[in-house]
Amino acid sequence: MSDDALDMAQSELRSLVTKAARGAGASWGLAEEAGWATEWLARRGLPAAQWAETWLADTVAGRPDPVGVGASLADRLTTQTVVLHPESLPENLSAPGYLLPFLHLIAVRHGTVAVLGPFGSVVQVTGDGTVVFGPAWSDRTRSWRLCLAQPTDCTSRAAIPRTAAENLGRLALRITVPPSEVSRRNAGAAASDND
Repeated sequence: MSDDALDMAQSELRSLVTKAARGAGASWGLAEEAGWATEWLARRGLPAAQWAETWLADTVAGRPDPVGVGASLADRLTTQTVVLHPESLPENLSAPGYLLPFLHLIAVRHGTVAVLGPFGSVVQVTGDGTVVFGPAWSDRTRSWRLCLAQPTDCTSRAAIPRTAAENLGRLALRITVPPSEVSRRNAGAAASDND
């Protein structure tokens, strides 16, 4: 722990964020949700305090917050009769990590949920609360969509865009020796190549 860090119990952090959310103008109900979400995040080693500081500043400025969005999604999508269809998340939502606890509640009901963006996987949350961040994770939402995760199987095949294969092939050709009598005669290992 660094010299400027405070050692705080997760329950203390929960209480602090609950009060801070009230101070930022959140209703008591939403403040309680914020406290619960904070503890959920902290238990997984995620930067709950830093994310809370970010979204609460946006809340004071009158911008939408991830706790309100997440609670609304969970309230709507965890009922027995609702089917989870892909849906867009609000644009430019700060500290989207605060959506994760609510996505966990949805995953408990529907199975693993995924958030996808224009550049691929943003995050997946399983019914047991496991969080897997994708390469498109960001500090703000950008054209993100919530959906059920597709089952994944390990495979030895990869579908890649034709243009990517062509571009990679062009680069690979830079190190290829042009065919000649000498290159054919010297090709391969003279002895066993097993390391």
